[in-house]
Amino acid sequence: MCTAPTAEQTDYQHFITELTALTRKYGVAIQSVGGVVIADTPGAFGEVYYRADIGSGDLYPQFPKD
Repeated sequence: MCTAPTAEQTDYQHFITELTALTRKYGVAIQSVGGVVIADTPGAFGEVYYRADIGSGDLYPQFPKD
């Protein structure tokens, strides 16, 4: 029996679709293993930003409320 995808699975799939488009547009691909954080509630990441270190290739989400 097949079950309907959860909201998190649907959001993640939409994110991957948009990330693919950004990768193609800007020529930047992200390689990550086990590095996904999914919001518990809509809008939870409203103030998130990324600290990117181009020298190391590291990309870190920053959560201002933490």
